[in-house]
Amino acid sequence: MQARPEAATPTAIAAVFDVDRTLVPGTTTERMFIRYLFRQRVLGLGTLLRTGLYLARRLPRMSPMAAIRARRVYLAGQPSGPIKALAARCYQDEIRAIVSAAGRAAVREHQEQGHLTVLLSGSLDFLLEHLQRDLGADHLIATHMAERGGRFTGRIAGPWPYGPTKALLIHHFAQQHGVSFQASYAYADHHSDEQVLALFGNPVVINPRPKMQQIAAGRQWPTREFR
Repeated sequence: MQARPEAATPTAIAAVFDVDRTLVPGTTTERMFIRYLFRQRVLGLGTLLRTGLYLARRLPRMSPMAAIRARRVYLAGQPSGPIKALAARCYQDEIRAIVSAAGRAAVREHQEQGHLTVLLSGSLDFLLEHLQRDLGADHLIATHMAERGGRFTGRIAGPWPYGPTKALLIHHFAQQHGVSFQASYAYADHHSDEQVLALFGNPVVINPRPKMQQIAAGRQWPTREFR
């Protein structure tokens, strides 16, 4: 009877970076994009009313976060091509300038060591692909929006990278790319990222707020400021 070959030991080293309030301190990229769309008069009062009605119908059955996770009402019916073009402009006009210098340096340090660099975020992939190119990151795992007939439906296509799902996605990525969790690094700011950080041998808590600071202290995780 022939013996089965042993599975190869994962050897790749990755550095996984959260984006919102980590590489982009103080805010979220999607919030900046929504405000940009209002200023460009793409969104208006009708958007606020539709969002309010949507949440009112669902709040008895689910939390606001779960409702938002299920559907991005502000994108529903919008032509995907022009919206993606505006995402590129928003990144160049507003987001790029506030990307953390320390965060950029951390990404660069890992690249110089030959590590895989990964952006992992619940924000929009067509917005963050510009950050990925700017940083030269190898991979982007983010929220992908469904389209039909050249327009966004408002629904998320595939899993939403948030909380436990974020950890599952990066675990699947590690299996695909032969990543050693023990040798790899993760950078994140929020308590919802605890399960992601706990996978890695080198977790780093960035810009922690009180709840995350408490978790970091309890787990003896190092903290850093990305400003």
